[in-house]
Amino acid sequence: MNKLESDHDEPFYNNWVSINELPRASDLEFTPVDPEYLYVRLSNVLIMTIIGGLLLTVFILFSAMSFIYKMYILVGFVLLMLLWALLVYLEFKIRGYAIRSQDIVYRSGLIFRQRQYLPFRRVQHCKITEGLIERLFNFSTVVVSAAGDDIVIHGLRPDEAQNLQQFINEKVDALTKEMHYGKR
Repeated sequence: MNKLESDHDEPFYNNWVSINELPRASDLEFTPVDPEYLYVRLSNVLIMTIIGGLLLTVFILFSAMSFIYKMYILVGFVLLMLLWALLVYLEFKIRGYAIRSQDIVYRSGLIFRQRQYLPFRRVQHCKITEGLIERLFNFSTVVVSAAGDDIVIHGLRPDEAQNLQQFINEKVDALTKEMHYGKR
């Protein structure tokens, strides 16, 4: 009898699970980010439009192109920035997070949809960050980190972010104690 067999009384089984028995991920109720966070996202677009517009204007003023090409470039830039703002607006409606008993889920993306699942057992740490524009609008971001993977939840009010961070930290602490000391 080898060491592995003597440590465990039960043999290892890896039973087949039917795809129909799996829980439905689409049944999740996602908590949307604060609707006012859209202003933060659109502010970023506006700042980049102003900076890009100023640089483009300087380029056009000193360029030897004909007037019609200069107008094509300006109109193209404006259309590109409007398209970016529209994509930010449409993507914003998809963003959301869900807290379940064993994991945290975050969804985002319009063109490339993304759903991240992070089990609490894999969480290494949880932190709150605030960028300059986020602070101006009174928002925070919660970053939940695991080995090689992070879930970044933007658009939370500071008190909501603090509550979420505290919940995650307490959950991780309880799971760590359970793993080291067993259920009590």
